[in-house]
Amino acid sequence: MSISSLTPLLLLNLIDQSTRLEVLNRTRAVCDGHSFVAGSFVESAPGVPFEIGQYQAAIDTIVERGGVPVIFQSFGLTSQSDDKIVECYRQIGQHCQKFIAFELGDMFAPFGKIYSLEVYRELMSIDSCVGAKHSSLDRQLEWDRICLRDEVRPEFKVYTGNDLAIDMVMYGSGAKNGDRSN
Repeated sequence: MSISSLTPLLLLNLIDQSTRLEVLNRTRAVCDGHSFVAGSFVESAPGVPFEIGQYQAAIDTIVERGGVPVIFQSFGLTSQSDDKIVECYRQIGQHCQKFIAFELGDMFAPFGKIYSLEVYRELMSIDSCVGAKHSSLDRQLEWDRICLRDEVRPEFKVYTGNDLAIDMVMYGSGAKNGDRSN
């Protein structure tokens, strides 16, 4: 495997906007037309509603430079009902050709939420949602997603974020820091 077969993953949520743009610009130059994925993060606080315009701006910043956005959760996104969460992802899917969803346990971030399998199934029904990163530290929850993926949409990527079960890549989860199969 050559380095060109790896897909870089940029986690941009802890840096300011000017640094974020510089990192994205340099990544585009280094990747020279090859794909990369980058976190699409929207700052929020409890009680702040979901704002599609903020997500669209963050997505555009990544897509304009040749990247695929990973949709970080926010208080506004995860505080809604399951139906409304899915509708928000559908709106995101109408805005970009390709994105990766992200479910994050609240042990990692206060706005994090592990979705029900029904929400996960609905994410797989969004054509532009090509995969989802799962970070729950629960092997069974990840297995449930892999089995659902195999049943519903085999090409859908399940990316592991489970540091306690990194061997899940051998059983169908994409590699923790990016998928090598692109």
